[in-house]
Amino acid sequence: MNVGTPGLSLRFREDRLPFARSVEIVRLAERLGYEGVWIPENTGREAFAQLGALAMATERIRLGPGIANIFTRTPTILAQGAVTLDQVSGGRAWLGLGTGHQPALEAGHGVAYGRPLGRMRDAVRIVRAIVRGEPLPETSVVGARAFRLETPAPRAELPIYVAALGPRMCRLAGELADGVILNWATPEYVREALANVEAGAARAGRDPASVGVACYIRVAAGAPKDELRRGLARELSRYIAMPYYRAMFEAAGFGPAMTGIAEAFTRDQEVAAAMVPAEMLDALTVADDAEAFARRVAEYRALGVTQPVVAPVPAGPDAGASWEAAIELAVAPVEHARRSEIRR
Repeated sequence: MNVGTPGLSLRFREDRLPFARSVEIVRLAERLGYEGVWIPENTGREAFAQLGALAMATERIRLGPGIANIFTRTPTILAQGAVTLDQVSGGRAWLGLGTGHQPALEAGHGVAYGRPLGRMRDAVRIVRAIVRGEPLPETSVVGARAFRLETPAPRAELPIYVAALGPRMCRLAGELADGVILNWATPEYVREALANVEAGAARAGRDPASVGVACYIRVAAGAPKDELRRGLARELSRYIAMPYYRAMFEAAGFGPAMTGIAEAFTRDQEVAAAMVPAEMLDALTVADDAEAFARRVAEYRALGVTQPVVAPVPAGPDAGASWEAAIELAVAPVEHARRSEIRR
């Protein structure tokens, strides 16, 4: 991926933004020079259907799931989805893979969650073999044995990114993947995560510089500052309620408040959001401050992040306008600062 321009993560919801407006926002990102769009998937719109529609509506911007889950889709289906997206986009696709979170997967999808590291290893190896038109490798968790695409993939080296929180998944990304995806990362966490990515690459005899590093940065703009911070705190509290992320935040030094926020989230998200410490919010998000965003990106790039990914968090009554303001902030800080002064 181009190391000079940011990526963009967009978690659209129909109740906040009609799909036609979503397309307009992605076209805006393309005009502004964004490298690619990462579409996450939760309980709203399905990722690959969105990506296919966005591919037909754009010309240059790259597209991929950020992330597709390896428990709810088999590696063969993941490979088919990625190859199809690459076909309809004219070679602009990548595949982002992640394990998700055990409670949500078991309760919401009825799938058994187990051996995430082994399943990820198998998923990456199987997808890569299918894309290359090679026989499937022997695997330890996934039982797929034989699969070949009816139509060959346009590219034999379609990029595969792995979302990683813990050290073992970071090392696996360095060993096997084309890139790693980091989320809610402090500079200290980025430093530790990339040390593990480099260790995995070295173990496999790979050049660590060949492993791309995408890092999501939550940004809110286009509304009064207090509304932006409330929106960011709501988003952060949602992740604090997830055990894996809560452990990550505790390791980053935010431990004392985490348990209370997680417990409050099950009753009232607004209460949980109000409990998020201001210093945590400042360390992990950017609220309508182009200079702070530029400093954050510079710090991450100095640590080895090759693809900062703007993850807009909507605030205020017009979600679309809020998304657009955050997107503009990241690539045109001077113009955004001028507009912010006018709004205030």
